[in-house]
Amino acid sequence: MSCLMFVLVDPALIRSAEDTQKQITCIGKVVDEQGRPVAGAKVRLYKLILFMETLSFEVELAQTTTSKDDGTFRFKTGAEESDAKNQTIILVDKKGMALGWVNWFLSRDLDVQIILGLSRKLAGHVVDASGKPVSDAEVRISAMLITKENGPRYIAGKISEALFACKTNAEGKFTLERIPAEATAEFIIKKPGLATVSTLRNTQEMKLQFQAGQEDIEITLPIEAKIEGRVIEKETGRAIPGIKLITFQGERQPFSGQEPVTSGEDGAFTITALCEGKQMVKAVPQGEGIAEWIAPPVEVEVEAGKTLTGVKVELSRGGLLELFVTELDDNAPISGATVSIKNTVSNEQFRDVSDEEGKVRKRLAPGEYQVAYVHKQDYPNERRAETFTIEDGKTSRVEVQLKGYPKVSGTVRDENGLPVAGARMKVCPWGQGETTSDSEGRFEMRRDAPNRAPSVVPYVVARHFERNLAATVEIGEDQEVVDVNMTAGVTCAGKVVDVDGKPIENAKVYLTFWSSGYGSSMAHQENTTDAEGHYEIKAVPQHHKYSVNAGADGFGQDYVHISTEDVEDNHFEVESIALAPANLSISGIVVDSEGKPVDNVRISGQGRGQPFRRTQTDRDGRFTLENVCAGKMRITASSTGTQRLSGNIETVGGATDVRIAISERSSAGRYPPKRPPSLVGQSLPDLKAFGVDLSPGDIEGKRLLVCFWDMEQRPSRHCLTQLAQQGESLKSKGVVVVIVQASKVEQKALDEWVKKYNVPFLIGMVEGDAEKTCFAWGVRSLPWLILTNREHTVEANGFSLAELDERI
Repeated sequence: MSCLMFVLVDPALIRSAEDTQKQITCIGKVVDEQGRPVAGAKVRLYKLILFMETLSFEVELAQTTTSKDDGTFRFKTGAEESDAKNQTIILVDKKGMALGWVNWFLSRDLDVQIILGLSRKLAGHVVDASGKPVSDAEVRISAMLITKENGPRYIAGKISEALFACKTNAEGKFTLERIPAEATAEFIIKKPGLATVSTLRNTQEMKLQFQAGQEDIEITLPIEAKIEGRVIEKETGRAIPGIKLITFQGERQPFSGQEPVTSGEDGAFTITALCEGKQMVKAVPQGEGIAEWIAPPVEVEVEAGKTLTGVKVELSRGGLLELFVTELDDNAPISGATVSIKNTVSNEQFRDVSDEEGKVRKRLAPGEYQVAYVHKQDYPNERRAETFTIEDGKTSRVEVQLKGYPKVSGTVRDENGLPVAGARMKVCPWGQGETTSDSEGRFEMRRDAPNRAPSVVPYVVARHFERNLAATVEIGEDQEVVDVNMTAGVTCAGKVVDVDGKPIENAKVYLTFWSSGYGSSMAHQENTTDAEGHYEIKAVPQHHKYSVNAGADGFGQDYVHISTEDVEDNHFEVESIALAPANLSISGIVVDSEGKPVDNVRISGQGRGQPFRRTQTDRDGRFTLENVCAGKMRITASSTGTQRLSGNIETVGGATDVRIAISERSSAGRYPPKRPPSLVGQSLPDLKAFGVDLSPGDIEGKRLLVCFWDMEQRPSRHCLTQLAQQGESLKSKGVVVVIVQASKVEQKALDEWVKKYNVPFLIGMVEGDAEKTCFAWGVRSLPWLILTNREHTVEANGFSLAELDERI
């Protein structure tokens, strides 16, 4: 999530369109702190749908069940393609015990244990601006977070009023109970006549400010400010009824607590319960499909106890974007891809998901935009830079192409040659997710690109825990089909102890598979130690190297390396893993190059034997990492504001005077240069510098189309082959095409490529400083098209190949 947007890009595990109806299963177990099963617990599955326009979640109770006598429960549901719909929360509720939950992304099966641990309260009181108690105010948890070594778990939105909301009493006091001891939280507080307050301030870090057990929370509700205005059509001034409006205070904040209001028949609207200060009033698109209207946000300043009148929200039709997401190899449409678009002037971002035709259609206000990124599981996560312009009443067409990771498929069989259903499958290292073999033993997965590191040997790793079967099969460079024959797996047994050799109960233990110097977590099966500190890890493939990793609440984490090369009787005894107590803290300050404290800096700490810890600096630049061990720890500080700063230091547990100086990163190419100027409206510069000599007779009365490209980039190569197919058509339309290779390459290699793909155009190449040349020509990304009129004045640039016919 950036981060408290809670779009956890496990950002976003999405499957292809043909998998959208696939059934996936969550098999869970509810236990107490001692690992004993909890029977009769209510287990609820909530689906969350994120609305980017309002930065809020719609929460739907999808399924309910009860844990059995052995603590187990099961949910079955359909896999979701879109990351806007695939987030869920499984909430466990057992009277007298702390709440427990886990996040499940509806793209793969889940096998999970939910511990109902120590219970704490969150309590405090609500006062008005004069400090007097506010009774009968609604206090609701808007977000709750547990950050542990095995990943964050979050609650967001209106999950359960009975469990996560209460009213203040006559003294303004409130109490919320059964909060997990390790949780942090934020609130939304409402009372008619007063401003609605959201305590969430920082949206960049995974940190919430109120810790479970805190009972002295004080929240002030000031007198409300109001806004009155009208929604009108920009061109005619006529009133527009039925338009939903939302407000954000200052920057767009998630979980603001403000409910949308709707304009009346005369276009009038009233927004109440606002906090004093800058507010952004925004029209919210309604329903699915393309919005009928578009409007830029209206920024206003409001005062407590006063009503700001005369606010106008002006709607227009704007222009349409048609963005096509397709496969690079065959132009097949890609559905379910998440597309992020940014206005290059206001930096306002819009997000949508491609439909079954690979299309995103969206109404936008006139202006210049950029495709910030396109994300789809099974495809490399690439930042994009396609720039396009939206004009009133026109449609802008943009094509974005993705190349998927290679597929690996096959069948899993046992020693008798029979198919094995339910085997957990993974490509190691660098596999793209996991899968489970079906009833006929078949599987299909994605692997990383084979040329990522040619020296790395990838394997298909198969494990069946119930039958204790395991296998690994090496994957050839271009191999697409792999058949897996499973045999008896190795059982690794060991013990987790403290530094005095005493057993640690409920320590979490998992396996890491090592190949070619790279580790792959096999944490889909997390093992927990018993009262004597013992654990077993089953279905471990033979003849490989592993590490066994262990960690426990109140302790650090550590590992030991093992090899199953010479195992006898399929049993391996692992040496004991000793964990140090995490009973110390590290505190200090973060300063800039001038020695001034810096707030809101991300702090993370890690080291051998240490738990992973993170926090952020307060307004005075100070930080504290709690619950660390004695010994070395490297602390990293990084700021992600307008100026990116970072620094690190090595210290030890218990240190109280740590000072970290952060400065601007020097990573070349990470930050964009000054935006190049546009050539639109100017005469086309001379092409002779690229080795292209056009005589006046060749181009008189003809349009010029210049394409900057890079032979070493796939999108550029694809663009040029597509353009070459239009050679005769362009010539008949009086268009002269010039291709400019935007970086220095071997002339022979360039000539061979041009010949191979029958490119019929004049070819030039940038000589000297390629970056400076491209900047001077206004090139912002590759490929880059520039089109002139018949007088050779630039009419358009930076458009997609799909728009070429319309431009001509």
